[in-house]
Amino acid sequence: MPAGGGGGREAGVPARRHGGEGRSVLPAAVRRAVPSPRPRSGERANGARGDRGRPSGLHAWPHAQQLLRDPGRGAEYDLRADEDVPHPSGEQLEGGHHRGCDAGRPAARADVRAHRGADGRRGRVGHPVPLFRRIRCRPAPVGPEHHQGLRGLPQRTSASQGRAREAGPDGPRLIPLRCRTPRAGVKSHVPIPSPDRRSDSTSGRGLRLVHWRARLHTVRARLYDSRAAWVALFLLVTTPIVAARRLRPDPPVLASGSIAIADIVAPETREFVDDVATREVREAARSAVRPLFDLDGRALADATTSAQTTFDVWRGARPGRGAGDRVATEMTLASPAARRARDYLASMGFDSGAENRFLRALRTVYERRIVGSLSLVPAAGRLTLRDARAGREWDEETPGQALPLDEARRMALLALRDAGATPREIDALGPLLQDLVTPNMVFDGALTEARRQDAETRVEPLIVRIPERKILLRRGEVASEGAARILQAYVREGSARRSPGRMVGTVLLLGLLVLFMLRYVAFYRKTQRHERHLFALMVLVTVIALTVDRGFLWLFDHLVDSFRVDPYANPALYRFMVPLATGAMLITLLVGPRVGVAFTLFYLPLLGMMIGFDLPLLVYGLIGNLAAVYGVTGYRKRTAPIKAGLVLGAVNTAAVLALLALPGTLPPVSHLVFQMTCGFAGGVLVAVLVSFLLPLLESTFNILTDVRLLELSNLDNTLLRRLAVEAPGSYNHSVIVGTLAEAAAEAVGANALFCRVAAYYHDVGKLLKPSYFIENQRAGDNRHDRLSPHMSALVIASHVKEGYELAKSYGLPQEVLDIIPQHHGTRTINYFYQKALKSESGTSEDVQESDFRYPGPKPQSKEAAIFMLSDSIEAAARTLEDPSPARFKGLIRKIVSDVVLDDQLDQSDLTFSDLERAESAFLRTLSSIYHHRIDYPGFDFEKTAERPFRGSRTHEEPPPTFKRWGR
Repeated sequence: MPAGGGGGREAGVPARRHGGEGRSVLPAAVRRAVPSPRPRSGERANGARGDRGRPSGLHAWPHAQQLLRDPGRGAEYDLRADEDVPHPSGEQLEGGHHRGCDAGRPAARADVRAHRGADGRRGRVGHPVPLFRRIRCRPAPVGPEHHQGLRGLPQRTSASQGRAREAGPDGPRLIPLRCRTPRAGVKSHVPIPSPDRRSDSTSGRGLRLVHWRARLHTVRARLYDSRAAWVALFLLVTTPIVAARRLRPDPPVLASGSIAIADIVAPETREFVDDVATREVREAARSAVRPLFDLDGRALADATTSAQTTFDVWRGARPGRGAGDRVATEMTLASPAARRARDYLASMGFDSGAENRFLRALRTVYERRIVGSLSLVPAAGRLTLRDARAGREWDEETPGQALPLDEARRMALLALRDAGATPREIDALGPLLQDLVTPNMVFDGALTEARRQDAETRVEPLIVRIPERKILLRRGEVASEGAARILQAYVREGSARRSPGRMVGTVLLLGLLVLFMLRYVAFYRKTQRHERHLFALMVLVTVIALTVDRGFLWLFDHLVDSFRVDPYANPALYRFMVPLATGAMLITLLVGPRVGVAFTLFYLPLLGMMIGFDLPLLVYGLIGNLAAVYGVTGYRKRTAPIKAGLVLGAVNTAAVLALLALPGTLPPVSHLVFQMTCGFAGGVLVAVLVSFLLPLLESTFNILTDVRLLELSNLDNTLLRRLAVEAPGSYNHSVIVGTLAEAAAEAVGANALFCRVAAYYHDVGKLLKPSYFIENQRAGDNRHDRLSPHMSALVIASHVKEGYELAKSYGLPQEVLDIIPQHHGTRTINYFYQKALKSESGTSEDVQESDFRYPGPKPQSKEAAIFMLSDSIEAAARTLEDPSPARFKGLIRKIVSDVVLDDQLDQSDLTFSDLERAESAFLRTLSSIYHHRIDYPGFDFEKTAERPFRGSRTHEEPPPTFKRWGR
């Protein structure tokens, strides 16, 4: 066989081939060869672009540019599939008519334009031009059965897709031009029509629409994969929502004595320190500390001992005594009062009576509490007395019994007189007695001040809590000094919340949360590879949930203005109606409960910042989010969110009751019932929002949910109806493969619904060439008998790529699209490989096994691996002439062993134990499908039925009767 690229090869092999001998060719190269058209006048004959006699004349330009028949034409126009047949447009029909005049000829395409010359002008009517023009698009695949192996027209899925498709790596695509009835004798050239500017503009708009759709798809794909863009979106949207907690502007600041022109209402709950009240409380705490006095219980004994010692010294002082006695005597005589008293006692001969009267007066004075000054003693209240020597401390409420020092000394003179002292004795001993009277209750100022400061510091700042919607000042009221002070402090606290430091802290916390979210997504995707855009989904759902919660808070804040009756006028009671669990339920339904719990952990800190870390509401949100995650039992119906919302409402009601009863006292019955009703309504609101948002997120991120799978499983689907009509054998094969895959998936714990639905679409690529696949061929008509093994393998393998593109054009989810190339993996098309080896020209050097393998990739999941086995087993089961469970078991073992030995399951999660369970499921299902039935008595299905001639019926045989249904 000549090398690829030459024109003089055997028929059936196109010119364009991969480099090298015997290599495979592109699927779009299967086309007919046509005779060379008659060159127009003035055209270069030898080597021109349209010359059929040049070295590659078989594949010159007009060869590939031929008008194809429409699927609606009759079977009388079907031709042989050989590549050396004459051009169909040149054949004469019965009656001498030309093919172009036939009524069954397809209608002219509206998007075909007249050929332009080198000068850019349109060709005139009647000037022969080639039937096709080139545009930069990928080649169309080989058409279905009625195309007879020709390069087919693009499959129309929409008005724009019928005109143009994206350019692909396989080269340009050909689009037919509108033509009129050809003149006699002209086979390959037809006159062009008059210019149709409307068709030109329509075609141009279609191309531009396809171009912009492709660009939009590219931008969207890049956006989904751009983590930086989603992080920026998260920070830009959530920062103002979380940081700007107030929903109304701050109230005006009024001075003391001003009149309020309207009700001044607190826009949000705020707490601040009342400096004036705190200072007053601290002063009260300082004043409450009692003055501390040290009580000297031994003052009387000390004074008495000192007096007796002095008297003894004076009495014992004699002339000629030692120096020590003289010193002691001089010490006692240091004061004038002492010398005067000694002189008097010496004159009296140190009379003991005078000494006793002196000591008795001293004891009388010390029976009272003597203080240095009455200013140290409070006029009323308790005193704290401390006996340091005894080590005890006590309080007394009789500060009036204390005497100041000066009064105590006057009292000493009176006591001396009462003791019987003469005036001369009082005058002599009185000053000494007064000197011995000292305070026995001493004020400890340092310790008292320390205690007062300690009491002052123990006083916490007084926090004033202004609840939301509280009326600070009513209309027409005069602002008192206290009201003005509270209003100023309230506004000052709001300004402090908008400080740069608070904003920096908010952004930093949000950055940490989004970082943790990124790490979680990276960890999750290691085990769950099918989640492609999980981070983008979580960010978008977080933004939606925060926006919804903020919106409902704003709505309820303004809604209470319409009510004047309690409890409807209290905005704090509406907080339990906020649908806090919307995001958690969305994530659970779209991804799963595991990610739903993680989303709850990320969302609660954001919710806390938004609501001011209101602990009861935060706990309520945690309970509601967990109930939304675990309350969704399944998503097989669109009503699943409604059922989950009812469950969530019941849980919310119980949570509200628990939170209100936790402080120990329940609110009024009207408030309790209203808040519990709000909790139940919050659960229902979550269900309503989820039902609305869920389809939007499904389509935006192309997420495959159970409901989407059930919608795709509808056999009345457009693509499935096409498969059933145009390729009924492939359709039946797909249904049986779905049954096998579903049973095996249930056995190994995979997604059984996904396996069944994906089976319906895995062979949609056979729609483009149904007659090339054995299940769709008629008896005795095998197209591959006229093709080389290489070409046959190429046609068979092309249904994978073409099926992927066709399914993608119908908007199937990516998970289903991935099954189409993976269900064959990189397996060998063994039948044509063996046929190539056995052919006369085929040798082991000429035939490369890689040319007969599917492009892959290998199965990447359990579902794809099960699907590969199901597809192979079902196809092989049809070849058994006498199916039985024993034969099915051997067939299943053989196919599973071949797939494993071919390393097709290396990249899937399927284990050997899973394979054993799947084999058992395959055996049960195949045995139930291909079971034996008893013979019908009296019927011989092998005998050809004989129809009697008309009129040969006897009178004994009644004529057949027919009854139509419905009549």
